[in-house]
Amino acid sequence: MTGAGGSIGSELVRQLWQLSPASIHLVDHDESALHAIQLDLHGHGLLDDDTVVLGDIRQADAMRELMARVRPHIVFHAAAHKHLPLLQRYPAQGVLSNVIGTANVVRAAAEAGVDRFIFVSTDKAARPTSVLGLTKRLGEVIVQAYAGGSMRVGSVRFGNVIGSRGSFLHSLAWQVGNGRPVTLTSPDVTRFFMTIPQASSLVIEAATMATAGETYILDMGQPVRIADLVDRYVAAVQAPGVEITYTGLREGEKLHEELLDEKTEQRESTADPRIWCVRPRTAVRPDLLRRVEELGSLVGTVESELLVAAMSNLLPDAESEDASSLETRP
Repeated sequence: MTGAGGSIGSELVRQLWQLSPASIHLVDHDESALHAIQLDLHGHGLLDDDTVVLGDIRQADAMRELMARVRPHIVFHAAAHKHLPLLQRYPAQGVLSNVIGTANVVRAAAEAGVDRFIFVSTDKAARPTSVLGLTKRLGEVIVQAYAGGSMRVGSVRFGNVIGSRGSFLHSLAWQVGNGRPVTLTSPDVTRFFMTIPQASSLVIEAATMATAGETYILDMGQPVRIADLVDRYVAAVQAPGVEITYTGLREGEKLHEELLDEKTEQRESTADPRIWCVRPRTAVRPDLLRRVEELGSLVGTVESELLVAAMSNLLPDAESEDASSLETRP
Protein backbone atom coordinates (compact mmCIF):
# COMPACT_ATOMS: atom_id res chain seq x y z
CA MET A 1 0.00 0.00 0.00
CA THR A 2 1.60 3.24 -1.11
CA GLY A 3 0.34 6.34 0.64
CA ALA A 4 -0.49 4.07 3.57
CA GLY A 5 -0.53 6.97 6.02
CA GLY A 6 -2.97 9.12 4.05
CA SER A 7 -6.70 9.46 4.60
CA ILE A 8 -7.73 6.88 1.99
CA GLY A 9 -4.59 4.76 2.23
CA SER A 10 -4.87 4.30 6.00
CA GLU A 11 -8.55 3.37 5.81
CA LEU A 12 -7.83 0.88 3.03
CA VAL A 13 -5.18 -0.64 5.30
CA ARG A 14 -7.63 -0.88 8.21
CA GLN A 15 -10.28 -2.60 6.10
CA LEU A 16 -7.80 -4.94 4.43
CA TRP A 17 -6.41 -5.82 7.86
CA GLN A 18 -9.86 -7.12 8.82
CA LEU A 19 -9.56 -9.67 5.98
CA SER A 20 -6.59 -11.32 7.75
CA PRO A 21 -3.96 -11.04 5.00
CA ALA A 22 -0.58 -12.72 5.47
CA SER A 23 0.96 -9.25 5.65
CA ILE A 24 0.41 -5.65 4.59
CA HIS A 25 3.42 -3.51 3.75
CA LEU A 26 2.85 0.16 4.57
CA VAL A 27 4.73 2.50 2.24
CA ASP A 28 4.84 6.26 2.86
CA HIS A 29 7.38 9.08 2.94
CA ASP A 30 5.72 10.59 6.04
CA GLU A 31 7.26 9.17 9.22
CA SER A 32 4.50 10.47 11.48
CA ALA A 33 1.81 8.97 9.27
CA LEU A 34 3.53 5.58 9.37
CA HIS A 35 3.76 5.81 13.15
CA ALA A 36 0.04 6.60 13.39
CA ILE A 37 -1.15 3.71 11.20
CA GLN A 38 1.15 1.20 12.93
CA LEU A 39 -0.18 2.38 16.29
CA ASP A 40 -3.72 1.95 15.01
CA LEU A 41 -3.11 -1.57 13.70
CA HIS A 42 -0.79 -3.01 16.34
CA GLY A 43 -1.22 -0.85 19.42
CA HIS A 44 2.37 0.40 19.23
CA GLY A 45 4.41 2.69 17.03
CA LEU A 46 7.83 1.14 17.37
CA LEU A 47 8.51 1.41 13.62
CA ASP A 48 10.84 -1.58 13.86
CA ASP A 49 8.92 -3.92 11.55
CA ASP A 50 9.97 -4.66 7.95
CA THR A 51 6.36 -4.11 6.87
CA VAL A 52 6.67 -0.39 7.73
CA VAL A 53 8.51 1.13 4.79
CA LEU A 54 9.79 4.70 4.63
CA GLY A 55 9.95 5.19 0.90
CA ASP A 56 9.48 7.69 -1.91
CA ILE A 57 7.59 6.65 -5.04
CA ARG A 58 9.65 9.15 -7.02
CA GLN A 59 12.69 6.90 -6.62
CA ALA A 60 12.39 4.17 -9.25
CA ASP A 61 15.24 2.03 -7.90
CA ALA A 62 13.78 2.08 -4.39
CA MET A 63 10.41 0.91 -5.71
CA ARG A 64 12.07 -1.86 -7.74
CA GLU A 65 14.04 -3.06 -4.73
CA LEU A 66 10.96 -3.00 -2.52
CA MET A 67 8.74 -4.92 -4.95
CA ALA A 68 11.47 -7.47 -5.69
CA ARG A 69 12.01 -8.08 -1.97
CA VAL A 70 8.37 -8.21 -0.88
CA ARG A 71 6.77 -9.67 -4.04
CA PRO A 72 3.25 -8.66 -2.99
CA HIS A 73 0.13 -10.31 -4.34
CA ILE A 74 -1.70 -7.00 -4.82
CA VAL A 75 -0.61 -3.37 -4.81
CA PHE A 76 -2.90 -0.45 -3.97
CA HIS A 77 -1.28 2.77 -5.14
CA ALA A 78 -2.79 5.64 -3.14
CA ALA A 79 0.24 7.93 -2.77
CA ALA A 80 -0.28 11.27 -4.51
CA HIS A 81 -0.33 15.03 -4.25
CA LYS A 82 -4.00 16.03 -4.10
CA HIS A 83 -4.37 19.77 -3.52
CA LEU A 84 -5.51 21.38 -6.77
CA PRO A 85 -4.35 25.00 -6.21
CA LEU A 86 -0.87 23.90 -5.13
CA LEU A 87 -0.36 21.78 -8.23
CA GLN A 88 -1.58 24.66 -10.40
CA ARG A 89 1.30 26.65 -8.97
CA TYR A 90 3.81 23.80 -8.90
CA PRO A 91 2.97 21.46 -11.79
CA ALA A 92 6.45 19.91 -11.75
CA GLN A 93 5.71 18.44 -8.33
CA GLY A 94 2.52 16.91 -9.71
CA VAL A 95 4.46 15.36 -12.57
CA LEU A 96 7.12 13.91 -10.28
CA SER A 97 4.70 12.38 -7.77
CA ASN A 98 1.45 11.66 -9.60
CA VAL A 99 2.86 10.76 -13.01
CA ILE A 100 6.48 9.60 -12.66
CA GLY A 101 5.79 8.14 -9.22
CA THR A 102 2.87 6.13 -10.60
CA ALA A 103 4.98 4.93 -13.54
CA ASN A 104 7.72 3.86 -11.12
CA VAL A 105 5.37 1.88 -8.89
CA VAL A 106 3.41 0.10 -11.62
CA ARG A 107 6.59 -0.80 -13.54
CA ALA A 108 8.22 -2.18 -10.40
CA ALA A 109 5.07 -4.17 -9.63
CA ALA A 110 4.96 -5.66 -13.12
CA GLU A 111 8.65 -6.61 -13.00
CA ALA A 112 8.16 -8.29 -9.60
CA GLY A 113 5.30 -10.44 -10.86
CA VAL A 114 2.53 -8.76 -8.86
CA ASP A 115 -0.86 -10.30 -9.59
CA ARG A 116 -3.03 -7.18 -9.36
CA PHE A 117 -2.39 -3.43 -9.34
CA ILE A 118 -4.97 -0.81 -8.33
CA PHE A 119 -4.51 2.94 -8.88
CA VAL A 120 -6.53 5.29 -6.67
CA SER A 121 -7.70 8.17 -8.88
CA THR A 122 -10.09 11.14 -8.56
CA ASP A 123 -13.15 12.59 -10.27
CA LYS A 124 -10.90 15.46 -11.37
CA ALA A 125 -9.39 13.05 -13.90
CA ALA A 126 -12.65 13.15 -15.89
CA ARG A 127 -12.26 15.81 -18.58
CA PRO A 128 -9.42 17.41 -16.63
CA THR A 129 -9.23 21.19 -16.42
CA SER A 130 -6.56 21.30 -13.71
CA VAL A 131 -2.99 20.09 -13.34
CA LEU A 132 -4.16 17.75 -10.57
CA GLY A 133 -6.83 16.23 -12.81
CA LEU A 134 -4.42 15.93 -15.71
CA THR A 135 -1.76 14.14 -13.63
CA LYS A 136 -4.32 11.68 -12.27
CA ARG A 137 -5.83 11.08 -15.73
CA LEU A 138 -2.36 10.40 -17.05
CA GLY A 139 -1.85 8.02 -14.13
CA GLU A 140 -4.94 6.10 -15.25
CA VAL A 141 -3.56 5.93 -18.79
CA ILE A 142 -0.18 4.67 -17.56
CA VAL A 143 -1.99 1.86 -15.74
CA GLN A 144 -3.97 1.07 -18.91
CA ALA A 145 -0.68 0.70 -20.77
CA TYR A 146 0.02 -2.42 -18.71
CA ALA A 147 -3.22 -4.13 -19.73
CA GLY A 148 -2.71 -7.40 -21.53
CA GLY A 149 0.20 -8.56 -19.43
CA SER A 150 0.19 -11.09 -16.62
CA MET A 151 -0.60 -8.40 -14.04
CA ARG A 152 -4.28 -7.44 -13.77
CA VAL A 153 -4.57 -3.66 -13.55
CA GLY A 154 -7.27 -1.08 -12.95
CA SER A 155 -8.06 2.35 -11.53
CA VAL A 156 -10.79 3.59 -9.20
CA ARG A 157 -12.13 7.13 -9.56
CA PHE A 158 -14.24 8.95 -6.98
CA GLY A 159 -14.92 12.42 -5.60
CA ASN A 160 -14.34 14.16 -2.29
CA VAL A 161 -14.23 12.13 0.89
CA ILE A 162 -15.59 13.57 4.11
CA GLY A 163 -12.99 14.15 6.80
CA SER A 164 -9.81 13.67 4.77
CA ARG A 165 -6.74 15.62 5.84
CA GLY A 166 -6.82 19.16 4.52
CA SER A 167 -10.42 18.80 3.35
CA PHE A 168 -13.08 21.50 3.16
CA LEU A 169 -14.84 20.25 6.29
CA HIS A 170 -11.68 20.64 8.35
CA SER A 171 -11.33 24.22 7.12
CA LEU A 172 -15.02 24.89 7.74
CA ALA A 173 -14.85 23.59 11.32
CA TRP A 174 -11.75 25.69 12.05
CA GLN A 175 -13.19 28.88 10.56
CA VAL A 176 -16.54 28.55 12.35
CA GLY A 177 -14.91 27.49 15.63
CA ASN A 178 -12.57 30.47 15.57
CA GLY A 179 -15.18 33.02 14.54
CA ARG A 180 -13.64 33.60 11.13
CA PRO A 181 -15.49 34.11 7.85
CA VAL A 182 -16.13 30.91 5.91
CA THR A 183 -14.46 31.09 2.49
CA LEU A 184 -16.26 29.55 -0.50
CA THR A 185 -15.35 29.86 -4.14
CA SER A 186 -18.92 30.31 -5.46
CA PRO A 187 -22.49 30.16 -4.11
CA ASP A 188 -23.31 27.66 -6.86
CA VAL A 189 -20.36 25.27 -6.63
CA THR A 190 -21.22 21.61 -6.04
CA ARG A 191 -19.13 18.57 -5.19
CA PHE A 192 -19.58 14.82 -4.81
CA PHE A 193 -19.05 13.52 -1.28
CA MET A 194 -18.61 10.10 0.29
CA THR A 195 -17.30 8.96 3.65
CA ILE A 196 -13.78 7.56 3.82
CA PRO A 197 -14.98 4.09 4.95
CA GLN A 198 -17.58 3.96 2.15
CA ALA A 199 -15.08 4.91 -0.52
CA SER A 200 -12.42 2.52 0.76
CA SER A 201 -14.84 -0.40 0.92
CA LEU A 202 -15.87 0.16 -2.70
CA VAL A 203 -12.26 0.59 -3.82
CA ILE A 204 -11.50 -2.86 -2.40
CA GLU A 205 -14.53 -4.35 -4.14
CA ALA A 206 -13.65 -2.68 -7.44
CA ALA A 207 -10.13 -4.10 -7.08
CA THR A 208 -11.56 -7.61 -7.34
CA MET A 209 -13.08 -6.70 -10.73
CA ALA A 210 -10.01 -5.09 -12.29
CA THR A 211 -8.52 -7.04 -15.18
CA ALA A 212 -7.34 -5.06 -18.20
CA GLY A 213 -6.88 -1.42 -17.28
CA GLU A 214 -10.50 -0.53 -16.66
CA THR A 215 -11.36 2.56 -14.64
CA TYR A 216 -14.10 2.07 -12.06
CA ILE A 217 -16.20 4.97 -10.83
CA LEU A 218 -18.08 4.87 -7.56
CA ASP A 219 -21.70 5.91 -7.16
CA MET A 220 -21.28 9.14 -5.20
CA GLY A 221 -25.00 9.95 -5.12
CA GLN A 222 -26.14 13.44 -6.03
CA PRO A 223 -23.68 16.33 -5.94
CA VAL A 224 -23.98 18.57 -2.89
CA ARG A 225 -24.15 22.37 -3.05
CA ILE A 226 -21.32 23.52 -0.79
CA ALA A 227 -23.25 26.56 0.47
CA ASP A 228 -26.01 24.21 1.66
CA LEU A 229 -23.42 22.09 3.43
CA VAL A 230 -22.18 25.18 5.26
CA ASP A 231 -25.72 26.08 6.32
CA ARG A 232 -26.33 22.60 7.72
CA TYR A 233 -23.03 22.59 9.59
CA VAL A 234 -23.62 26.03 11.09
CA ALA A 235 -27.09 24.96 12.23
CA ALA A 236 -25.73 21.71 13.71
CA VAL A 237 -23.11 23.48 15.84
CA GLN A 238 -25.49 26.34 16.65
CA ALA A 239 -23.20 29.10 15.44
CA PRO A 240 -25.51 31.79 14.03
CA GLY A 241 -24.25 34.86 12.24
CA VAL A 242 -21.44 33.15 10.36
CA GLU A 243 -20.12 35.33 7.56
CA ILE A 244 -19.46 33.76 4.15
CA THR A 245 -16.86 35.24 1.80
CA TYR A 246 -16.94 34.22 -1.87
CA THR A 247 -13.50 34.21 -3.48
CA GLY A 248 -14.31 33.04 -7.01
CA LEU A 249 -13.24 29.78 -8.63
CA ARG A 250 -9.52 29.21 -8.59
CA GLU A 251 -7.57 28.35 -11.73
CA GLY A 252 -8.35 24.83 -12.88
CA GLU A 253 -11.47 24.43 -10.72
CA LYS A 254 -14.84 23.38 -12.10
CA LEU A 255 -18.15 24.71 -10.87
CA HIS A 256 -19.50 21.16 -11.00
CA GLU A 257 -17.31 18.04 -10.94
CA GLU A 258 -17.87 15.08 -13.26
CA LEU A 259 -17.23 11.37 -12.84
CA LEU A 260 -16.72 10.56 -16.50
CA ASP A 261 -16.23 12.24 -19.87
CA GLU A 262 -19.03 10.92 -22.08
CA LYS A 263 -17.21 12.16 -25.18
CA THR A 264 -14.09 10.05 -24.64
CA GLU A 265 -15.33 7.31 -22.27
CA GLN A 266 -18.12 4.75 -22.25
CA ARG A 267 -19.75 3.55 -19.05
CA GLU A 268 -20.82 -0.03 -18.34
CA SER A 269 -22.60 -1.55 -15.38
CA THR A 270 -20.99 -4.12 -13.08
CA ALA A 271 -22.38 -6.74 -10.73
CA ASP A 272 -22.50 -4.06 -8.03
CA PRO A 273 -24.86 -1.14 -8.83
CA ARG A 274 -22.65 1.15 -6.73
CA ILE A 275 -19.69 0.65 -9.11
CA TRP A 276 -19.52 1.49 -12.82
CA CYS A 277 -16.84 0.41 -15.26
CA VAL A 278 -15.47 3.07 -17.61
CA ARG A 279 -13.56 2.22 -20.77
CA PRO A 280 -11.79 4.75 -23.01
CA ARG A 281 -13.00 5.13 -26.56
CA THR A 282 -9.42 5.67 -27.78
CA ALA A 283 -6.54 3.25 -27.26
CA VAL A 284 -3.40 4.16 -25.32
CA ARG A 285 -0.64 5.32 -27.65
CA PRO A 286 1.97 2.57 -28.11
CA ASP A 287 4.90 4.81 -27.19
CA LEU A 288 3.26 6.15 -24.01
CA LEU A 289 5.67 4.71 -21.44
CA ARG A 290 8.71 5.96 -23.33
CA ARG A 291 7.19 9.41 -23.61
CA VAL A 292 6.34 9.45 -19.91
CA GLU A 293 10.05 8.94 -19.20
CA GLU A 294 10.80 11.84 -21.54
CA LEU A 295 8.23 13.93 -19.66
CA GLY A 296 10.14 13.33 -16.45
CA SER A 297 13.31 14.62 -18.06
CA LEU A 298 11.54 17.91 -18.86
CA VAL A 299 11.00 18.73 -15.19
CA GLY A 300 13.24 21.63 -14.24
CA THR A 301 14.21 22.33 -17.84
CA VAL A 302 11.08 23.92 -19.33
CA GLU A 303 8.47 26.45 -18.22
CA SER A 304 5.36 25.22 -16.43
CA GLU A 305 3.13 25.93 -19.41
CA LEU A 306 5.22 23.72 -21.68
CA LEU A 307 5.28 20.95 -19.07
CA VAL A 308 1.49 21.01 -18.81
CA ALA A 309 1.16 20.99 -22.60
CA ALA A 310 3.48 17.98 -22.80
CA MET A 311 1.31 16.12 -20.28
CA SER A 312 -1.86 16.97 -22.14
CA ASN A 313 -0.43 15.67 -25.40
CA LEU A 314 0.14 12.23 -23.85
CA LEU A 315 -3.57 11.55 -23.38
CA PRO A 316 -5.16 9.20 -25.94
CA ASP A 317 -7.79 11.81 -26.85
CA ALA A 318 -5.34 14.75 -26.87
CA GLU A 319 -6.30 17.71 -28.98
CA SER A 320 -4.22 20.74 -29.76
CA GLU A 321 -6.44 23.05 -27.71
CA ASP A 322 -6.28 20.94 -24.54
CA ALA A 323 -3.19 22.65 -23.17
CA SER A 324 -4.79 26.10 -23.34
CA SER A 325 -7.48 25.02 -20.85
CA LEU A 326 -4.88 23.93 -18.29
CA GLU A 327 -3.20 27.24 -17.59
CA THR A 328 -0.87 27.48 -14.60
CA ARG A 329 -0.06 30.44 -12.43
CA PRO A 330 3.59 31.55 -12.67
